Formats: sequence, structure tokens, C-alpha cells
Amino acid sequence: MSIECILFDLDGTLLDTSFDFAYALNQTCREFNSPPLRYQDLRKVVSQGGLAMTQLAFPTLKGEELETRRQHFLKVYFEHIDHHSQIFPGLTSGLQTLAKQQIPWGIVTNKPTWLTEKLLQNIKFPSQPSSVICGDTLSVSKPNPEPLYLAAKECQSNAKHCLYIGDHRRDIEAGINAGMQTAGAMFGYLLDDDYDNPWPADLFFETPYEISQHFKHIFMPHV
Repeated sequence: MSIECILFDLDGTLLDTSFDFAYALNQTCREFNSPPLRYQDLRKVVSQGGLAMTQLAFPTLKGEELETRRQHFLKVYFEHIDHHSQIFPGLTSGLQTLAKQQIPWGIVTNKPTWLTEKLLQNIKFPSQPSSVICGDTLSVSKPNPEPLYLAAKECQSNAKHCLYIGDHRRDIEAGINAGMQTAGAMFGYLLDDDYDNPWPADLFFETPYEISQHFKHIFMPHV
């Protein structure tokens, strides 16, 4: 099946946001007199979302106390959201291929709109995404296929001609549920268990550079 549209997950696939998350969470730890986390441990859970990261930092807390920490963490993260976040090294040339060949592309993330919009404000892409679907754009989120269907529609593409790339099992499940081709970003924020239980993706990319090379292969085959 030919590919006419590329859809990306955001954190851990299109952008490396882990350093700003690490700063915000460890700053929250310091302010609540809790020991800081190692970056290597935090990185693994970034794609699990803000609650999972807060639980990692404050494993004994529940309910209102945990939610207070989560809200504080997200406030600090919002204030430092784009200090070190960047397009994954090696992926820019692939985005340039999409721009040159006028291939529509979009973002489908479970990150809420207020954080996504702030993050993307200062990120310079070779071409602008035709669609940005956030975790609260619809009443459902990944692995439900509806966000991916909406992104495909906004990209003026049929879902079966889309390739969805993500670094979490739910990304692959969402892509399969939408009838899209799927690819695992194995350089992203993976849990140890993800290596022991492979995802049912069509493709796997070990580095962002491999994605760029794949785009050149399918969209510029004679170059």
C-alpha cells in the first residue's frame, strides 16, 4: 500500500522533550523535599504521561496529594517547555524531504492542547504540519483510532495511505485500529518491557536517521 501522508507521535518520536521534563520533575522534587530522579529512569516513562512521571517521583502518594504534585510539575514544565526540546537529531532531513515533495504530515499526541501549542510555538519545521491533534481535541484519545482518522482527514488523505510513527505500544495499536501502516520509533521513551514484548508494527526505526532515509527511499526513489 502506497504512503501518501506521514503522522507522528510527538514526545519521543518527533521531538526530544525529555530534558525539559527531567528539569521540571526534579525541580518539583526539590521544592517538595524529595530526592531527584536519574535522567535515565525518568526518560523511560515520559511517553506514559504526566501522572506516571509524578508517580515515579512520589511513589508513596495517592489522591489529592499526588494530584497537587502533578499540577505543580506541569506548571514548572509549562514554564520551561522549550528550553532544550528539539527535533530529534537526524530527523530534520526527513522532514525536509516531506517539504520538498509536498507530502502532507501531521502530529497525533495524547499531550493536552495547552502544552502542545506552547511547545510547538518555537519549533521550526521545514514545512508546517497539516494537522495537530492533541489528547483533548476529541473526547477520546489513543489508542482509540478517532484522533488518527481526524488527522488523516485534515491532511486530505485516506487512513490506509498514512504511516503513523510512535514510541509507545498504544501508538501502534491506534494506527492498527485506524487501518494505517505503523512504525515503532525505537529510539524513543521505551520501557524495558517494550524490548521483551515486541509491538506488532509494520516497520521499526532504531534511529531518527533511519526514518529520514526511509522517507527518501519512498518519496525520492530515483535520487
